[in-house]
This record gives sequence, structure tokens and C-alpha cells, in this order.
Amino acid sequence: MRKLYVLNLSKFLFVLGLLLIIGCSSDNDPGPTDDGEATEVSPVNYNLDAMPYPKLSDYNLFKSPMNNLDPVYGVLPFKPASELFTDYASKTRFVWMPEGAKASYNGDGQIFNFPSGTILVKNFYYQNILPSNTKKIIETRLIIKKGSEWIFANYVWNNEQTEAVFDLEGSFVDLEFSHNGQTKNVFYRIPSSAECMTCHKTAEHAIPIGPKPQNLNFNLNYADGTHNQIDKWEDFGYLDLGTPANINSMVDYQDASKPLNDRFRSYADINCAHCHNETGHCNYLPINLTFTATQDPSQLGLCIEPNIDISGFVGVPVTHIVKPGDPISSNMYQRIKSTEENIRMPMMGRSLQHEEAITLTEQWILSLQGDCN
Repeated sequence: MRKLYVLNLSKFLFVLGLLLIIGCSSDNDPGPTDDGEATEVSPVNYNLDAMPYPKLSDYNLFKSPMNNLDPVYGVLPFKPASELFTDYASKTRFVWMPEGAKASYNGDGQIFNFPSGTILVKNFYYQNILPSNTKKIIETRLIIKKGSEWIFANYVWNNEQTEAVFDLEGSFVDLEFSHNGQTKNVFYRIPSSAECMTCHKTAEHAIPIGPKPQNLNFNLNYADGTHNQIDKWEDFGYLDLGTPANINSMVDYQDASKPLNDRFRSYADINCAHCHNETGHCNYLPINLTFTATQDPSQLGLCIEPNIDISGFVGVPVTHIVKPGDPISSNMYQRIKSTEENIRMPMMGRSLQHEEAITLTEQWILSLQGDCN
């Protein structure tokens, strides 16, 4: 009888072990596919009705410790070819979509048609905060699609770099940092919801700015190797197949090997065109600075008289938005160069001079030929 009892006990313990393994598994554990292989499930905490959450950690977008900004499964990094300048802050960007949801192509120069539940993530930080040359994350901005509308959710990081809390009131952070061997001071602006809307609105509706096919059509290094970003989104299931292979693509405006005109048009698209377009905040000017529109040089303001005379602010006559061969007389150059709040461009998102943009704009205007008389 004892041998039979031992055998039954062994079977019992084996079955009990299996039940414990099954019972302790969570919804985030890999499950079997039809072919028997394990599939990974994103652990992002998704409850669209409850968003925006009070804390950034509530989303579970990043692995622990959160300040490493190391994304969990399903949170894909992305990087535009041409990037918005924000007082020399470094940035990382990510996209997440609910299981089974996909974006679709909507034109080279239009943001993808994202599904409801999409979360776009943008972290702002400095690598060399003085005096100790340490990294400091300032804010994480989310833009979340709820139904057909996008909402803003900004999170301000604490000094301990352990958490970021929801805050759309707007605030300032006084920083001293090192950039290219120079010490810079900035009164960094964390935007309010109204300021977010100023840059992100089109016909009074909020939209993202950067994730457009023409700005993502280049390779990026991922954990599993280097891939074209659009191909990666398609392979991962975040994008419907069918995005055209031939996309009128932007370039990195800081890449001196690219054509000067393409570089400036790419800079203008990401830094200016969210306002200077047909439905943007600054649509009163007779220019359209989107990369697609500026295939027509007249859209860049060549030989157009500005609607506001800024000559008194800069101390020299400013006669045209862009005067070929003459940066000093060009409104666009003077505004990009200025740090005065009432005339600088872009009007939000910077208080420092963007030195590289000033040089690029000057070189581009000097390369233009023609006479405005």
C-alpha cells in the first residue's frame, strides 16, 4: 500500500505544481500562438476612460527604474529625420497602440491616421547639468488619441528623478548646462495646455506634429537591429501595409552632406510649419512652410513684404520675409536670430539662440538669387 501511496502523492504534487503555475500567470505573460510559439503582450496599463493618469508610472511605459526611459514591450522608439529645437534639450520619442490597432497612411506630409488609444511619448532632458554634468529629465509629454480627438498629458519630473506628475498649468525650470564646451543658462518653459494647443492645433483641433511618413522614412537602430522606421511599424503591426515606397522625404537639417535647400525646408517644416500653414496658428501670413508646400519657393516668403515691421527691434531695415542674398534685411533670419519674446521665431519652445539654425538660415538666404525690386 505504501508504494501506491507514494506514487499517487507524486502525481498529486506534479498536478498541483501545474495548477500553481497556471494560476499565477498574468495577462502580461507570453501566451501560446497557433503554431505553439510564445507571444509577448505589452504590459502598458491601458484604460482609455481613465486617462490621463495622475502619474507617469501609472502607464507602465518604462521598465524599472523609470528614469532610464527604457521602454517596455510594445512601446516603440521613433525619431524624426528633422527635429524640433527646444533650448538644446535632448529628446526620446515612443509610440504605443492598443493590441490589434493600426495606423494608416494619409499622405507623405500628413501625420498617420492613428487609431483611438494611441499614445505618443516625448521625453525632454539634459545630459550635462552643471556643476556635476549629470542627466536630468525635465518633463514627459504625452499626446493621447481618445476617439477622434487628441488630448495633452504633460508630466513634470521630481528632483529625485523617480516620478513625474500630471501638470498642464505650465512652469519654469532654471537650468545651467554644458553644450559643445560652452556653459549655457536657460529658464526652461514647461508648457501649459493653452501653449500646447497653440502649436498643435489645426482648424482648432489638436494633432501631433512629427510622426509623418516623410519625416520617418529612414533607418533607426532598434534592439533587434537597424530597420527603416516605417517598415518596422508595419512589421510590428502598428501600421497597415501599403505606405508608398517612394516618399517625398525630409532630411536631417544638421547634415551638411544634404542639399542646402532641402535642409532649410526640413528645418522650417518641423520648427515653423505647425503654425505657418493653411490652418495653423499663423495662417494669416501668405506663406506655407510645410515641406510639401515649399517645393514651390514662393511659399518660403521670397520677396514678400512682412505684415509687421520689426526694423525698430533689430536696428536695421527689414524689408522682406526673405530677401535673396541678404539675411540682414530678411524678417525670417532676424526672427530666428532674436531671443526677444515678442519677435522671436519659433515664438514658443525656445528662449536661447539656436545657433545652428541661425547659420543654416544665413547660408540658405545667401545662396538664393534674384532681385526683389
